[in-house]
Amino acid sequence: MQRSRGKPPLWEQQVVQTVRGIRSRTDRRSLKSSNVYECLCIFIADHLKNRALSYESIRNHFRHLSLFARWLQQSHPRLSIAAVDAPCIRRYFSYLEQARHYKRFSLQIVQVVLRRFFRSMQLRRLIRTNPVEEFRIQVKHKEAVRALPSPFELMRLLGSVSRHYQQLLTLRKAHKFSLFIHRRDLCIFSLCVACGLRRAELRRIQIADVDFHQSTIRVAGKGAGRFTIRERLAFFSHPFLQQVLHRYAKMREALPGISFFCNWVGDPMTGRSIEAIFMTYNSFLRPPAPYNPTVLRKAFCTHLAHRKVNISAIQVLMGHEKCETTLQYYVQLSPEQVEQTWKESNPYAHRL
Repeated sequence: MQRSRGKPPLWEQQVVQTVRGIRSRTDRRSLKSSNVYECLCIFIADHLKNRALSYESIRNHFRHLSLFARWLQQSHPRLSIAAVDAPCIRRYFSYLEQARHYKRFSLQIVQVVLRRFFRSMQLRRLIRTNPVEEFRIQVKHKEAVRALPSPFELMRLLGSVSRHYQQLLTLRKAHKFSLFIHRRDLCIFSLCVACGLRRAELRRIQIADVDFHQSTIRVAGKGAGRFTIRERLAFFSHPFLQQVLHRYAKMREALPGISFFCNWVGDPMTGRSIEAIFMTYNSFLRPPAPYNPTVLRKAFCTHLAHRKVNISAIQVLMGHEKCETTLQYYVQLSPEQVEQTWKESNPYAHRL
């Protein structure tokens, strides 16, 4: 999410006004308050100043913390920040699950936000212990592993682009920009399959980031606004990828703008437009398939893991900060694959 250059949104104005009110009441350099809402404004103001998180993440943090402050004001009007304990947090999560119907993934997000907030208050010495530190969400059952597309199915997705274009020619529905659009779509699909790029990373690629001599693409990593967490290189040294990118780049030169992926007038792609591209070809496939950049990214990571690639190399190719993220959220193994790995690696598997 790009931060607007004009007047800041209402929630940011409220945070700034609250922090100014706290500064006017004290001469201390370190801001302190016993009110939960004022504490969360101090917490958000620190993140707006340091920009350790993206602007959209800071806004979501404020939304979750504001809901917690409103619930606390309604259930315990005179409760200070120091009096919030683990039973209070447990009642709040019960409220989210029963009254607001939060799912497990949403509850985990709220848990992370509250843990960061109370850890910051603990560093400011407003509370002694973090009430969310030892709090754990009980998971009743583990979700079934979704079947990821095989290499054959991924090739079928790439082939659907040319078949879709040939169908438009047969039905005489193609226009003068159809060839450019289909070459662009094939280029997007190829980079998702072969490099595991995110949707936001695709739309941030600029023409200057593509080096055809080295067969590399400089990819701006996860982050938003002026702050980018990390950059990495994506490789397209395979002859098929080189041909796909060269064909598209040659047609892209006739259009204005600096974004590598754009529409037929040169405007940069958005996240919704990339999602619409996947929806178009998903409905064209028979049977239809629920493909998107996230699914292809997980398939890219899982296929590398199946080929026994070093996990550190996979982490670099995925652009992750920690190996735990790669293993926990992207490498998916079915029970059959786990059993096959056990048979191949266990020295006693053939003796039983």
